Amino acid sequence: MALRQTTRADYKHRLLQAQRWLETHLDEPIDSAAISQAAHFSVHHFHRIFSAQIGESVMQYVRRLRLERAARVLRLGEARLIDVALQAGYDSHEAFTRAFAAHFGVPPSVFRDQTDVTGAAWQRAEPAVPAVPVHVSVYPAIQAAFMRQRGSYAKVGLLWQRLLQWAESRGLLSSRFALYGLCPDDPEVTPEALLRFDACITVPPDFAPDGTVSLTEIPSGTYAVGIHRGPYTRLNETYIDVIGRWLPDSGHEAAPEAVVEHYLNDPGTTAPADLRTEVRVRLAD
Repeated sequence: MALRQTTRADYKHRLLQAQRWLETHLDEPIDSAAISQAAHFSVHHFHRIFSAQIGESVMQYVRRLRLERAARVLRLGEARLIDVALQAGYDSHEAFTRAFAAHFGVPPSVFRDQTDVTGAAWQRAEPAVPAVPVHVSVYPAIQAAFMRQRGSYAKVGLLWQRLLQWAESRGLLSSRFALYGLCPDDPEVTPEALLRFDACITVPPDFAPDGTVSLTEIPSGTYAVGIHRGPYTRLNETYIDVIGRWLPDSGHEAAPEAVVEHYLNDPGTTAPADLRTEVRVRLAD
């Protein structure tokens, strides 16, 4: 089956649609599903594409526009500071003053009275090309037993301990096996307490779950793959490379499903700087 094709110009147009949606809904709560729908992106990958291509996260973009609008209002010299703060989305004068001063270099009361203060110089936070090589590979379906955690990714080490202890008790570590992580959520979208992570170990075709684990299938298909080198705490950098930087120039769309992490060495015997992890993103058919 031929892969769905797209172009950088198409991505650029859709990102512009996302920016316009944000600009016309500046005083509303950020609705990731509505923005993604307006720009014809899957909500699963939208935030990483936006961050890498625009140079700001969606929330940073909105906060900056609100602060710049507040600065224009302050220039008029009539509105009360607390009213300007509330319009910018801040619950208190103090929080608004801190954010405003961090962006413009002076507090709003000083900005109002000075005519030579301009906004902080904005630079792209990320380079426009991937820092890691990305290649395309075709993989068969993979059957795996898994355990799920909900919550901070910082706690997945305990989940892995439980899974590996179970696997050892079943004799699965004495045969050929591989470890995968499935990440269905994006921390830019999902609250930390609700983030899902599935720790997976490959099992034979005739394996029957025992109530401690469940079975899943990592789908077959064509994947974009980037090799992450370094600690797991920095995996999101490679996510951004594959999804946010490589994808718009690739001619492909990403399938709206979990990103697959394939762990190539053992963190128990490997220094964090030497860890290697494949970040796999399935491409839409």
